[in-house]
Order: sequence, then C-alpha cells, then structure tokens
Amino acid sequence: MTAWIPIRHRIIARDPHGVAGLVLALSPEDRTEVARHLPALRDELNEADPDAWGDEDNEGGDGIGGHGAALRVAGAGALPGPAAVAAWLTRREFVAHWSEEMAPVIRVLTARPAAWQADLATRLTRKIGRADDRNAAPLALALLRACGAPPPEHDPLVAAWLRTRPSLDDPLFAPLLPRIFEAEGAGRALRSDRVAGPLLALLPQASANGRVSRAALLDGCLGRFLRGGAEIDLRFFIRLHQALAPTPEEAAERRRAYVGLLPGGPPAVAALALNQLAQAGPLEPDQAVEATAALIFRPEARLALEGLRRLERGLPHGVDLAPALAAAFGHASYEVQGRAARIALRHAEVFASTAAVILEGAALLPAALAVRVHSTYGKPYSDQ
Repeated sequence: MTAWIPIRHRIIARDPHGVAGLVLALSPEDRTEVARHLPALRDELNEADPDAWGDEDNEGGDGIGGHGAALRVAGAGALPGPAAVAAWLTRREFVAHWSEEMAPVIRVLTARPAAWQADLATRLTRKIGRADDRNAAPLALALLRACGAPPPEHDPLVAAWLRTRPSLDDPLFAPLLPRIFEAEGAGRALRSDRVAGPLLALLPQASANGRVSRAALLDGCLGRFLRGGAEIDLRFFIRLHQALAPTPEEAAERRRAYVGLLPGGPPAVAALALNQLAQAGPLEPDQAVEATAALIFRPEARLALEGLRRLERGLPHGVDLAPALAAAFGHASYEVQGRAARIALRHAEVFASTAAVILEGAALLPAALAVRVHSTYGKPYSDQ
C-alpha cells in the first residue's frame, strides 16, 4: 500500500487530525507522492459536488463538500515549498471555520524548518488585503504566534491582528503594538468599541506596571495625530491619550508637537493639544506666536476666539500677529469677526505700524464694523 492511499481515505472521511498524523510520518519520497495526487483529488471532490462551492449549508461549511480542512492539512504537510503551500492553504474553495481547523494545520506546519515557516508566514501575510480577511489572516497570525518569526511589515496584518482583541500574553503584542500608530487601516479597525474597548482598558494598566512604555504610547498618539486623518479614525488614539492623562512634565516635553497639532488637526485633536499646552507652562515666544496664529485661522469659532484672547493677552509683543488678526475679519463666525474688530479698535496704537494690513483685512468685515475700523485708522471707508 502506498503512502497516498491511507491519506486519501482520511481526506474522504473529513478527518484533518488523522491526516496530520499520517503526513507527519511521511518520508521525503512519500511527501512527493502525496503532493502529486492532491490536485487530482481536489478536482475529483469538486466534480462530485459541483453545487457546494460557496454554499455555507453544505457539510463542513466550505466549498468542497466539507473536505477542505483535510485537504489543507495534507497540502501543508506534503507540498514542498512555502509558495506552493501558501497558494494551497488560501484556495477559495477551502474557506471554512479556521477556529475549528487551525490546530492540525499549525501542527503540521511547525514541523517544518524554522526558516521555511518564516517564509510561509511572510507569504501568507502578503495575501491579507483587508482587516476582516477570513482566509489568510487567521492562519498568518496563528503561524506567526507559533513559530516566533518577526511579523512582516504589512498594514492589513496589523488591522487584522487588532480585530483578534489581543492580550498582553499574545506573542505578537510587543512587535505589533507600536505599528498601530502607523498602519493604514488601524484607526478604522479601532472604530469598533468591540475592538477598541479591551485595548483601551489594557494599555494604561500595562503602562502603569511597566509592561508597555508610557512614553512610547504618548509619542505614538502624537505621531498618529500629526499624520492626520479623519477624526473618526483618530478617536481611539484621542481616548488613549486622555486615559494616559499626561503630567505637566510630560506635556512640557512634547510642547512642540502639541503646537504642531493646532493648525490642521481635527477639532477634537486641536482641543486636546490646547488642553495639554495649558498644562505645559509658558511657551517660547516663537511658539506662542505660532500657536496663536494657528488658533485664529481655525474655522471653529471656539478655537478662533481662544486664539484672539491669546493675541490680546500677548500685546504689545504680539503685533506681528496683525496678519492673523486681519484674517479673522473674514471668519465665518460673526462673533469672531466682532471680537477681532474690537481688538483692532481697542489697540489701534499698537497696530498703527501695521495699519495697511488691518485696513486691507477690514474689507472682509460687515460694513458697520468696517466703517469703525477705517475711521479709527484714519482712512475713509468705501465699500467699492
């Protein structure tokens, strides 16, 4: 009896664990024989049940009459190279419930040489196209956990890993956690409270007991904010930053980064940065000018008004913010326009040297305010 016959019987019987025991005992010559027969058996089983493909009601839940799990195990143990095995394991007609099938496949794969396993893990990882991938992603993650190879740089892998709701004892926690702040799609995966909630509860505790660097988490959040994106995709990182509650000393160390978030970040990020700057202590003069101008140019009235309050508190040293003040004359909020006009009128002596800038901007004010500004700065108003 050849090596193939008992393996064929176990595949037909839908017995992946039995197949695993048999292929692990194969000699190199026997593996070659089994690998040669597998494609023909796959085609035979497909033809025997042509309506099963894509039908989740068929026995086993795959597209090949429930034989996919056993076929996967046979290919994992018999096919020679990582490329062939990766292609075989991710065939669409084999898709089923990995939670039930993973153990015998991993048992067979981890009997291969370490470098071979790492190569296969990389190939499987590259096949992940989206966070909710149900074919390559579960197997790639399970193999990476089992073989200990460094996870390849691949953004969808990070998003898929997040969906598994990892814990601190996950072997992939240390290498993949830093990537959540950089990977495209990580923020989208973390929109779900089911995904974000456990991690959000875990990380502050882990940083408190030294399992995760607090500085790395804070800097990771800031780096993610500076890269920009939709506020909904930054929500987890905003919540994490709030949960970490930076101390005044930590805020002061990151003062430059917080100032950099004021011009273009989403409203919630800009508000977060503003709150941290309030804790960080006095800004350097150039930073103060940069922060004030950034706030004044914000479209949100609340932030623009805060910028105008800062401008007025900084006078007369803030006279170089005249262009920002003039720009506020054209703000969409009438309250901002009015506040900017009152500052220009109240501190006309301070802004006298920049009268041309103030008067040019006054054209953006409502007529009643523009007349007052022109009168104060000694030039008749004309709406033409």
